[in-house]
Amino acid sequence: MSSLINTNYLLIICFSVLCVLYVDRWIRRKLFPHSQFILGPFALPVVGGIFHLVNDSANVLRAIIRTIDSYQDIVKLWLGYRLLYVLKKPEYIEKVITNPNALNKDFFYEPLVSVLGDGLVTLGGAKWRRHRKLINPSFNQKILDNFVELFNERANHLVKILEETVGERNVPLYDIIGACVVDLSCQTAMGVNMSIGNVEKRVGEVLEKLNELSTERSLKLWNHIEVIWLLSGKKAQFNYYIKRLRSIVNEVIQKKMQDEDLKELRRDESVIANDGYDSKRRAFLDILLTQTDLNEKEIRDEVNTFLVAATRTTTNTLTAIFTVLGIYQDVQRKVYQEIVDVVGVEGEIRPEHLQRLEYTERVIKETLRVFPAVGMFSRYVAEDIDLGNNVKIEKGASAAVPVVYMHRCDKFWTDAMKFNPDRFLPGTSSRHPYTYLPFSQGPRNCIGGRYVTMLMKVVVALAIRPLKVFSEYKSIEEISLKLGILVRMTDGPKVWFQRRVS
Repeated sequence: MSSLINTNYLLIICFSVLCVLYVDRWIRRKLFPHSQFILGPFALPVVGGIFHLVNDSANVLRAIIRTIDSYQDIVKLWLGYRLLYVLKKPEYIEKVITNPNALNKDFFYEPLVSVLGDGLVTLGGAKWRRHRKLINPSFNQKILDNFVELFNERANHLVKILEETVGERNVPLYDIIGACVVDLSCQTAMGVNMSIGNVEKRVGEVLEKLNELSTERSLKLWNHIEVIWLLSGKKAQFNYYIKRLRSIVNEVIQKKMQDEDLKELRRDESVIANDGYDSKRRAFLDILLTQTDLNEKEIRDEVNTFLVAATRTTTNTLTAIFTVLGIYQDVQRKVYQEIVDVVGVEGEIRPEHLQRLEYTERVIKETLRVFPAVGMFSRYVAEDIDLGNNVKIEKGASAAVPVVYMHRCDKFWTDAMKFNPDRFLPGTSSRHPYTYLPFSQGPRNCIGGRYVTMLMKVVVALAIRPLKVFSEYKSIEEISLKLGILVRMTDGPKVWFQRRVS
């Protein structure tokens, strides 16, 4: 009798498993019928391929790259019943990210909304277009040129701090540069001097924790379930740091509101009508606060977005630049020589100098290739997109662009893991433009790309002129990357500085 019962239980279990498998397969085909024609890693019933991402953030990126490397130009990845297509072909990437039906960010960005609010990075549709149009004038070349004086001032302050580290090993470059970049952002983009309130250090601490917690939620998809996130205790931590960030942002806005120049600007309709392009330096926040089309929350969210996105990406990239200069002394010598030839052994960097620092710009571009600030980005597909060759991304799916993979793939770059700034010499390559995406591409490209590049040129030029940088790493291949919301080195830059001998 017991044997018969056991057999019945076994039959029930087997039948249940078969039913789950059948229903799961039916649901997936019903949701995305075309997906059956595209290959991807094994997906379990219900949870899909979520187990491929069950790892610490230092290894997730490596696992994703290894997984997609064994497939063709488009890879299917099921995350529960959400379907993610990873694009490896530049022609496919171009068709998707320039398509008006793929302008919105997808579910991976949900944790970011809590951090950034509804700003340029997270907004979609008509709201995004409206904000982009209003903010574009903040990054006009004339305004950016007027920032160069402040770039010099704060970069010289950074150099003094770096000079104090001479004789030390493993300089905490992320922290030092991070404080400088936050300070610069407040003074240029916000038009506010916040150094008295020690804002740069407070922002650095808050953003570090929010990046860590946002990564925890974005990449471990079970943390998207509110109850699990709450019970883990991470939600309380997250909310605490969000509250601190909002307090800092409100402090910046309130201080700006007391600025006499802003009060005059808000009264002067002719200046506002001219988008702030007068002889005075007009900051990003000046233009936001003079726009009657934006309410208080929208202004706060855009300040949040700039403070978080711009400062962290710039910090990570500048740290990477000093690291590669420390590894490749021949590259550092060429950068130094160009700076001396163009600017001289003393004196400030002027806007006209920046255009002539061509080799330095190639070093920045090559650093962004090997160490992109963002490792992957994705879009929600609102309507079917035909990629050609009988390949289609269906409405409701998401499309991801693996920036690190595209930048480090030998298929697109000769000796991809060799650091070679001359890849970016004019006329030396016929590669597809969408193989290089440091600031994304298409309508949703990074609005602050020129601002960041100019800032980095000034910082590198003023730091390398009096100082030599060295690194314990022997090549970029030794550097392990950690995937958070942003990409950074797992073990840090491992650099130190020496004064140059005249």
